[in-house]
Amino acid sequence: MRLVADVFAPGGALERALEQAGRVAYEPRPEQAALAAAVERALATGEHLVAEAGTGVGKSLAYLVPALESGLRVVVATATKALQEQLLAQDVPVAAAVVGRAVDVQVLKGRANYLCRRQLQGFQPFLMADGRDARSWEAMEAWLEATETGDRAELPVEPSDALWAEVAVGPDRCSGRRCPFLSACFAEAARERAAGAELVIVNHALYFAHVASGNGVLPEHDAVVFDEAHRLEESAAAWLGGRVSRAALRRLVLDVERACREAQRAYPARQADRVERGGERLLRAVAPPSGRKRLREVPAEAALVLVDALGDLADALAGQGEELDALSRRTLAAAGEVEACLETDAVERVVWAEPDAVAWAPVDVASQLAERLWDDGPTAVLVSATLTTGDDAGFVRRRLGLGHARETVVGSPYDFPAQALLYVPRGMPDPRSDEFTARAADEIVSLLALSEGRALVLTSSYRALDAYRERVRDRVPYDVLVQGEAPRERLLQRFRDEVDSVLLATSTFWQGVDVPGESLSLLVIDKLPFSAPGDPLHEARCEAVERAGGDWFRDYALPTAMLQLRQGFGRLIRGHADRGVVAILDPRLRTRPYGRAFLAALPRCPVAEDPGAVAAFFGGGVAVCA
Repeated sequence: MRLVADVFAPGGALERALEQAGRVAYEPRPEQAALAAAVERALATGEHLVAEAGTGVGKSLAYLVPALESGLRVVVATATKALQEQLLAQDVPVAAAVVGRAVDVQVLKGRANYLCRRQLQGFQPFLMADGRDARSWEAMEAWLEATETGDRAELPVEPSDALWAEVAVGPDRCSGRRCPFLSACFAEAARERAAGAELVIVNHALYFAHVASGNGVLPEHDAVVFDEAHRLEESAAAWLGGRVSRAALRRLVLDVERACREAQRAYPARQADRVERGGERLLRAVAPPSGRKRLREVPAEAALVLVDALGDLADALAGQGEELDALSRRTLAAAGEVEACLETDAVERVVWAEPDAVAWAPVDVASQLAERLWDDGPTAVLVSATLTTGDDAGFVRRRLGLGHARETVVGSPYDFPAQALLYVPRGMPDPRSDEFTARAADEIVSLLALSEGRALVLTSSYRALDAYRERVRDRVPYDVLVQGEAPRERLLQRFRDEVDSVLLATSTFWQGVDVPGESLSLLVIDKLPFSAPGDPLHEARCEAVERAGGDWFRDYALPTAMLQLRQGFGRLIRGHADRGVVAILDPRLRTRPYGRAFLAALPRCPVAEDPGAVAAFFGGGVAVCA
């Protein structure tokens, strides 16, 4: 195709653009050219595309260049802020140089990311009881006066969510065209800039808010590229569901109080108090102290008391002017969310409680996405390093309702047989046994001695994370960083800078972590990443597979865990010069029949079960730390 020949071939436009930008020497990658050709075809024909491209392909440029060449208005939706920043600062300028013209690109975020001038006018900082919030407010004051964007990301400090919620636009409190500060609104200014852009960068959450609202959030566009597409199902479930939280009810009451004061209307104190007390009663009845608990039944009396209280508050606000009418509608919407949580016997949704909230989500998003997005929406390109669970991406396409999408798979340009070693130690106990954690900690300590630190340890749970912190930190001569002890990006920066440091992490660190070079030379995974059996969404999805005549383990639990393991494995090799060991401590990789499926899904590389092979890989044995 012309694009591939002119841009991605040796001596082509991409090589010249990278040279002009002072980037690393260009290495032609057939995989990148193949992905670009598939994206170019999809945009030209309007046919949806599901594309897996291995680590190191250069996915961003492979879709950005065809997108800009197409003449279409394109939205790129990512799962992480880090990728948004990379696109804006690094990849879009190179793609613009390739096509030979300036590109109007804008990043658009959800309204809750922007300062609200109206909320700020009514905010009373002396009411803050939390000392940390008071200090954050002092640090924010100069920014509040000087900011031109109102974007939370620009703040010199990280305020608590509670403090920011008091001065932000908020997803449910915007007055829209009725706001007296409309002409100076930061969120509206961002939307206006995006409306005229040819390329708009958003996150998955905002895109699905756009879908859930009936396409009323983002500017009209011809195509959407979902990068990090392996996370789409979870994003869609969150935004096609709903939740009722203590914080949201409290914010509603405060907004009513403020609006009544500004409109010089009587504050319905009795009704507002009933809403707060009703919320407390419901949450005390169902919310666990931590984690998620599936609700097979919600106490109807407690829920209906809250529904009635919200209805009474809505009635008291209705007919009192535009602002209070809007709050009345918002209050009725909250009542609808509570009523939705009562439908625990509906097979198409799952209801659960978590600390301070009750939530629900659709069990299966495929039919809704097919109807509301894929069938009549823009051309969609889904890209990720992990979309296949065997020979194709059929599992992901079925989960997302994309049965008729074209599919392409391109491998990684990295030489995994030469760059990586997979270590599966002998003699590890069953991961469900009481002795596994202690034995895994000993193995981690031994491996850290061989690698001289330089390791990322990915755990299966927060409980395991706490256990390894206690059992590893004092036994190794390296700085041990632990998820939760500092903000995520700060931890990652320290891990990159302190070459022999060790990072213990779980949950989100399995994805989106990019640490090229020597700092990440050992990746330890304690257990195969099966979802916790009691997780409400996982449990309900498994039940839905069984109802449809499938096998919950083979058809859902196993492929989901395979994709997660592939994501974790992908943290290790991030460049042609990288070398390292992946140690998976779970013996089921060897002892269970499904272990072969996991091994087959990973990049091909030597597999060892003797620690001597690890020592040899790192250049010789090192005394084990005691």
